Amino acid sequence: MADQNIEAEIRRILQEELSGNASSSDTGTTTSQPDGLGNGIFTNVNDAIAAAKQAQEILEDKPLAFRKKIVQAIKDGFGPYIEYMAKQTREETGMGTVEAKIAKLKNALYNTPGVELLEPEVETGDGGMVMYEYTPFGVIGAVGPSTNPCETVLNNSIMMMSAGNTVFFGAHPGAKNITRWTVEKLNEFVYKATGLKNVLVSLDTPSIESVQEMMKHPDIAMLAVTGGPAVVHQALTSGKKAVGAGAGNPPAMVDATADIDLAAHNLYTSAKFDNEILCTSEKEIIAENSIKDELLKKIVAKGACLLTDPKDIKHLADMTIQDNGAPDRKYVGKDATFILEAAGISYTGDPKLIMMDVDKDNPLVKTEMLMPILPIVGCPDFDSVLATAIEVEGGNHHTASIHSNNIEHINKAAHRMNTSIFVANGPTFAATGVGDNGYYSGAAALTIATPTGEGTTTTKTFTRRRRFNCPQGFSLRSWEV
Repeated sequence: MADQNIEAEIRRILQEELSGNASSSDTGTTTSQPDGLGNGIFTNVNDAIAAAKQAQEILEDKPLAFRKKIVQAIKDGFGPYIEYMAKQTREETGMGTVEAKIAKLKNALYNTPGVELLEPEVETGDGGMVMYEYTPFGVIGAVGPSTNPCETVLNNSIMMMSAGNTVFFGAHPGAKNITRWTVEKLNEFVYKATGLKNVLVSLDTPSIESVQEMMKHPDIAMLAVTGGPAVVHQALTSGKKAVGAGAGNPPAMVDATADIDLAAHNLYTSAKFDNEILCTSEKEIIAENSIKDELLKKIVAKGACLLTDPKDIKHLADMTIQDNGAPDRKYVGKDATFILEAAGISYTGDPKLIMMDVDKDNPLVKTEMLMPILPIVGCPDFDSVLATAIEVEGGNHHTASIHSNNIEHINKAAHRMNTSIFVANGPTFAATGVGDNGYYSGAAALTIATPTGEGTTTTKTFTRRRRFNCPQGFSLRSWEV
C-alpha cells in the first residue's frame, strides 16, 4: 500500500473515532509545571521531545533505586483513581464495560514487571569476565489505541521507565481526554516523589500529523506502537528500532476430549470481557461436530443470544462489516444488546454475547470483529479443526487457544498455530495477565508485538543488551591469566 493511501486510511479511522465518541470532562487536579502546558503536556512535538530528552539524560544517570521510586509513585498514585479512570474511559470511548476496565487497569498497574527484570548476566573463566547489562534506548515514541488507552499508558510507562527511558505518548484522538488526564497525573506523581518532570510527554491536540512527525524525529530512539496495521506499518518503515503490535483474529479450538463445562465457562467469560475489544479475545470457535451442539447450548445458557435465522445472520454481518472488510466502528466494543437493537433483531433477557452457527467462510468468522459476536464453526475431526483455525487466523500469528484433554492435540496445535500467545484450557484474556476470579495470570501484557517478533513485551524489550569484556579479570576461582 502506498504511503499516501496508508495516511488516508489512518485519517479516516481517526475521524470516525472523533465523530462517534462523546467527550468527557477533566475533573482531576494537577500540579502545574513551568514547561509547556504543565505536567507533560505540550503544544508541539519538538518541545515535547526536547523535554523528554532532558528528563531522560537525568534518569539514565540515576541508580536503579530511583527508577523503583518512579514505579512505586505510579502505583501508589493511581491506585485510588482506578474506578474513575474506568468510568471516564467508558464514557469517552463508548466501548467496553467498566467492570472489565477496572480489571485491566489493576492488571496494568500492579502486575507490570519493572526493574527486577534487569539483572545482569555474568560469565567468568580463564579468558576473564564477560558481563551483559540492559541499558536504556533514550526517548521512546509510543502510540496507543482507544481500546486500552489508560492501561497502555500505565503498562508502557512502567516498563519503559524501569528500563531508564522516558516516553513521548501519541494519544488516540478517540481517547484524548482520559489519556491526557493520565499523562498529567503520572507526571504529578513522579515529580512529587522524585523531583523529575516530563518523564512522560504528550500533546494537547493529538493528530496523525504529530505521530508522523514524532516517528521521524531524530531524538526518538525507538518506537512502540499498539494499534492497527497501518500505524504499525509506518513505524516499521520509519528506519528506527520498532516494536509493533499488529492485528489478530484469535480462534478457539475445542476437540472431542474437552471438558465442555469448563470450555463453555472460559469461552463465555473471556469473549464477553470488555465487549471483545481485547486483541487476544476469542473471535471465533472451531469445534468438532461431536461436541459442537452441546458446547453451544451451554454457552447460550450462560447468557449468549443464539441467532438461527440466516437472514438475521447476514443482516448482522452486512451491518457490522464495512465494504472495505473492516468492522464498523459504530459497533466496536458496544454492548450485545446495542448491536441487536441496531440490527432490529429481537432477544430476551440481557445477553452479553451474540452467537451463530456458520461455516468458516462467513465474514463474521474471518473478520476481527472487536465486538461481542462469537461465531462457531463445526468440523468433522481434530485435524480439520486445526486446519480451519490456521486458515481463519489469517496468518497474523497473534493469539490462539485450545480446549482439550489430549496432550498431543494441545502440543500439535501450539506448534502449528505459531502464535505469539497460545492458551490451553483457559480464557485468552489470561494472556494479558488478567486472571479469572481476580487472580493475575503472568505479567501484564498490553503491547503484544507479533509483527516484530517480541511477543508479550517486558522491561527488557525496551533496553539495549550491552556486552562488557574484561580480559584481565574478574574471577574469584583463579588469579593468574
